[in-house]
Amino acid sequence: MKLKFFSTAMLICAVIFLSSAKSFAAEFELVSYSAQVKLQWLANTGMPEAKKILAEIGTANIYNKKNLKDYERLEKLNGIYQELCYASTAEYVNNQDYKNIMDIGGGYTPRAMIMVNDGRKYIGAELNAVALSATQIMPKFIKPQYKNNLSYEDVPVEDRDRMIDTANEFNGKICIIEDGLQIYLTREYTDAMFTFIHEILKTHGGCFITSDFVTNEMFKELAAAVYGTNSAQTLFNETKVMYENLFGEELYMDKFSSPADAIQFLKSKGLKVQQVPLITDTSKLYSLKNLTPQQVSKIKRLCAKNYLWVITAE
Repeated sequence: MKLKFFSTAMLICAVIFLSSAKSFAAEFELVSYSAQVKLQWLANTGMPEAKKILAEIGTANIYNKKNLKDYERLEKLNGIYQELCYASTAEYVNNQDYKNIMDIGGGYTPRAMIMVNDGRKYIGAELNAVALSATQIMPKFIKPQYKNNLSYEDVPVEDRDRMIDTANEFNGKICIIEDGLQIYLTREYTDAMFTFIHEILKTHGGCFITSDFVTNEMFKELAAAVYGTNSAQTLFNETKVMYENLFGEELYMDKFSSPADAIQFLKSKGLKVQQVPLITDTSKLYSLKNLTPQQVSKIKRLCAKNYLWVITAE
């Protein structure tokens, strides 16, 4: 089995599905709709960097009240979830002062804008369509003195040569970020990716950071914090269906029976895991500003849990 990207037929279906939107730039008909949706959720939290990128893209929101049942709850919940994932990786990079960032499947994340303007070297390892589009869009937000620090490249995670060659563009240890990609990867592709991740980290040093191995637990806990325990499973299921509609088939969310199973898998690849708090400083999160004090308190407890996995070579 292979990772399924949008076929021509799927793209046509997606355009029909999105027919209520006013207009889409021609180059955008080829990119991953998942990347746009994540950006939409971030922009809707009020994050200014995400809003700027979405405005530059110039597309209507993919999801809205007309085409997504339970839109308001899903918009709020997914906005918070995306910002927690975004903020956790940004905080870790800042705290550890990594200078080299390889972002696998990050799409149009504001990470690129912020990290490059802080003087870091950033390579977005992407699907070809996303890489081409981001190469046109993202440099517009970069300070002139840092323009050469940003690039996007076509890097299939199952392609050893592309993965290794991309990593070799860095000088020094690398922080590899992966945020939300694994639900689209078969076990075969996941196996290949981490084989190459081990090789990269063994050669260059650094780490691979993600919260994807605890997506189910984290999302359901977040849903319970915002909308109550009784709604958590329903909102998880609705979000899963939403992304499956974009993907065109069922997501690969059950590759590992538990986090412990995932740790054993990583160990078999010569990798070790340190689990650290998701976020230590929640004061700058845009998505928490319109929540009740009780909801915020519950989310802060979630953020204090060891949901961020820092993966290194043994």
